Amino acid sequence: MGKQKAKAESLQDREVITSELAAIVGKTPQWIRQLTRDGVLKQVNRGKYLLAEAVQAYCEHVSGGKEDDKKPRFIDEKTEHERIKKEKAAIELEQLKGNLHAAADVELLLSDLILTTKSRLLAVPNRIATECENEPANVVESVVRREIESALSALAKYSPMERDTP
Repeated sequence: MGKQKAKAESLQDREVITSELAAIVGKTPQWIRQLTRDGVLKQVNRGKYLLAEAVQAYCEHVSGGKEDDKKPRFIDEKTEHERIKKEKAAIELEQLKGNLHAAADVELLLSDLILTTKSRLLAVPNRIATECENEPANVVESVVRREIESALSALAKYSPMERDTP
């Protein structure tokens, strides 16, 4: 019984060869050698690894790397990529539902609205000039107010769909 306990305690200090480590982590020896070349795993002798150290380094590598590294972890980058894909899909869905419009479309409609309003307001002086000739100030004021309210009322009722149809 005492011999097994001593064996279990020294398991973490045990040196294993590449093929044994590959079998433990479920990969090929070539994969283990590649991780060694990449600096993920450290050899203690040629083709030999400390079991506990190698398994911990492999687990850290699989989970995305160290938290305290200056460079971003792979798992964080992958999570960010998935979040962006999800956000993009949500935007596309809203566009398909008709709840979201492209900025260029909105800009075009607003430009049309502004130009329509501008032309109606600029036409006010010409319309009232003939109507208010030799009229007192209060009559001119009421005519100007009526024409401006008419232009603003048309603005409130503006519909780009009506404008597109002949």
